[in-house]
Amino acid sequence: MSIPNSKIQNENKEPLSEKREEKALRKFKQALRDLILLLRQSADVETVSLYWINHDRRQFVLETKDTSCSNTIFQDRISFEDSFLNDYKSIKESKSLEVGKQISELDLKHYYNKVPVRFIRLIPFINNGSTVALTVLESSNRETLDNVDAAVSAYIDAMSNLLHTFMELNDLYEQQKEWVDYEKSLETLDSRLNNIELLTRVINEMQQYVPGGGVTVLAHGMGSWCTIQNSLEAQNAPPIGLRLEENTIVSDALESGEPFFTIHFNSNPKRISMREPLSNGASLAIPLMLQDRRQIVIVAYDENPLIFKESNKHKLLNYARIAALKLAGSYNSSKNLEDVFTNSYEAFIPELMEQTVDAELERTQKGQNAYTWFGFVTVANLSSIRTRLRLDELKQMQKDIIHRINPSNFGISGIIGYHSDYVYSFIIQGNNNELLDQWIHDLNKKFSEPYLTNADQQIKIDITVGYLMVTEDKEDVHQIIQEAKAALSAAVKANKNAALGS
Repeated sequence: MSIPNSKIQNENKEPLSEKREEKALRKFKQALRDLILLLRQSADVETVSLYWINHDRRQFVLETKDTSCSNTIFQDRISFEDSFLNDYKSIKESKSLEVGKQISELDLKHYYNKVPVRFIRLIPFINNGSTVALTVLESSNRETLDNVDAAVSAYIDAMSNLLHTFMELNDLYEQQKEWVDYEKSLETLDSRLNNIELLTRVINEMQQYVPGGGVTVLAHGMGSWCTIQNSLEAQNAPPIGLRLEENTIVSDALESGEPFFTIHFNSNPKRISMREPLSNGASLAIPLMLQDRRQIVIVAYDENPLIFKESNKHKLLNYARIAALKLAGSYNSSKNLEDVFTNSYEAFIPELMEQTVDAELERTQKGQNAYTWFGFVTVANLSSIRTRLRLDELKQMQKDIIHRINPSNFGISGIIGYHSDYVYSFIIQGNNNELLDQWIHDLNKKFSEPYLTNADQQIKIDITVGYLMVTEDKEDVHQIIQEAKAALSAAVKANKNAALGS
């Protein structure tokens, strides 16, 4: 443990919590100096010094000293290898040394010209089972050091109480600073952000409070609830497009409309689905209400249940509350028949798809293990279909196509977005590198069957798919979108489904 020598800054420019912390540190150091002075005088020895043991830097750090000798020069920091204390840095009981026997005069480098002391007593200070400091008493008289037990005992008790009080004050100031940082974080939720940018900012800010887990967003689209985004630093994140199942904490939160917190035992209950990664630790599911509808669910999870202390829960819930208020302020109530992130065909809007691809590209570059594909699906025989259907039937067909190609229908995690009329974007994600091929195979089988209109008219729909894998070498989301468009164009010309470069 090392107590740093903090520079006192201009108090007029420092927050109140930091000024208090500096003041507490100054008083703590002054109290240590007073203790060492009292110890030297009560023990009637020539020199007393106090060193913190910094194992990380392998140094003894001088905190304070008091001496009656005029020929001393103390170094602020001494490396382990350059100090005789190195052999005693882990002692748990008081140790007596004699100059000329256990150590030589050359070891007492803080004296020059001559060494006036012959006997040394080392007093360890133990904290949480580790020796964190050594107090060194030096005397020319053996009997003096043999009769200091009462003074040493009082010194150790005073030192323990002083350090405990300082640590409590330090924790208090850290907590105060934590709330100041939290308020600054809330200020980053700028009203000028669009809905997608706001949601992304919220979950990435929330991530700091679940360092051993992550934050996931679910929304309704394609006829079902599913995951649409993960925070950038999320660990063991559920795949994008994982469909919500019943008897999970998210379904319970949606049903009640209230936040739902639980600790997982033996991977139960599940957060979202039986197909998700192992559910360990604890989770907090927070539904967001917009226009009296449950539009979004944010799930914060962590491997360590103790992370979810009441203060952290409050912060997570408040982030979600502010997000809901800001989203509601920009939400068009005339569109209340639609979901906040979908269009009239129930496909996710382009802005969401782009933001999610961008986030997953960054996660891929950070080393996440999931496979991610992005691409487009289009209706190849659109001209012949348009001549047979009315406008309202064409609109219904587009909505039905979105539901038909929903990857969840085939047991695959993924989401479908709207790019333009009869052209739909998609994201497929999972731990199997054959998922995309499986999905396309299932689509071809599905669309080999005729589409039945509301007027009982059978229509053959031919679809074409162009896609690419999101890999770490991609420059940005715009490159991915352009390459996916190129893959779709090539597939349309070749009259077959195609990946970029195939």
